[in-house]
Amino acid sequence: MARAKAEDVRLGIVGLGNWGGRLARTVAKIDGATLATCYARTSSRREAFAKDHNCVPAQSFEAFLADDALDGVIIATPHTTHTEIVTAAANAGRNIMIEKPIALTTAEAQSCVDAARASGVILQVAHYRRRLTATRRVKAMIEAGELGHVHHFETNFSRPMGPDPKRPWRDEESEAPAGGMTALGVHMVDNLIYLGGPVRRLAALSSILDDSTPLDDMTSVLLQFESGAHGVLNTSLRLPMVATTSAHGDKASAWSEADGTRFFAQQIDAELRTEQTIEPVDGVTANLAAYVECLRSGTEPETSGEEAVKVVAVLEAIQRSIASNSAFVDL
Repeated sequence: MARAKAEDVRLGIVGLGNWGGRLARTVAKIDGATLATCYARTSSRREAFAKDHNCVPAQSFEAFLADDALDGVIIATPHTTHTEIVTAAANAGRNIMIEKPIALTTAEAQSCVDAARASGVILQVAHYRRRLTATRRVKAMIEAGELGHVHHFETNFSRPMGPDPKRPWRDEESEAPAGGMTALGVHMVDNLIYLGGPVRRLAALSSILDDSTPLDDMTSVLLQFESGAHGVLNTSLRLPMVATTSAHGDKASAWSEADGTRFFAQQIDAELRTEQTIEPVDGVTANLAAYVECLRSGTEPETSGEEAVKVVAVLEAIQRSIASNSAFVDL
């Protein structure tokens, strides 16, 4: 595990698309962090990115990883590249924050964890929506017993995201199995595991509803947790924006809505739910700030590689269920 660091941490980003730019702007907001370098395969892109974000472009991926003054790397590349890049970064002794999902198969995800563990580096995955204020409040109510015996969880993350000619890889089935799952749904899988614990089994239905789109338009998943509780997950890349997670027990229900910025609760004897005031946080900033703190303190991330493997196992089971005509699949 990384040693504690008193001075500012120096970060580098590989993957300089739209999201890489968002991450670079976020690093600039975090006290104690500096974006030092960046890398993309195209020289013009890395030169422009470096100019925009006041960092030094690495001339090769090998040079990027060889910078011994680099405290941590941020990886924002297509999903199918993750395993190779994580392994290379871990072997070079670099601490890692990678966008979700960590990989597309459980075996690849575990290999990333094994590489990081063998090199003694931090591996954090950007499952940041569990950090949102309203979702934290739902978790606190569950842990305090305020919901009672939780019977059911619901989550839906949908938004219109494509097809997108600026990011064509996101519309490739190899990068986006089961419609919106890798872009959106995996966030909610992590939320469900965070709130409900391990998943025992699931069944999934994924459909193309518009022949003009390259991916499944609607994906729905029915889950059963090891606790016995049920869960439902819906995701779509074609519908209006919704990002909600809720938990329902025999004493009360609680909702994280509007992407974690609004919180509602309803007692068992109430006819209507009520909204409670919360202070929203930006999840991207919270995730990177947590990464910087782990680099400074040498502590294990909350959304570690091990946690991310659980999410990928559910993603893989969803694909198996779809291929088996929506049959239940045990995890």
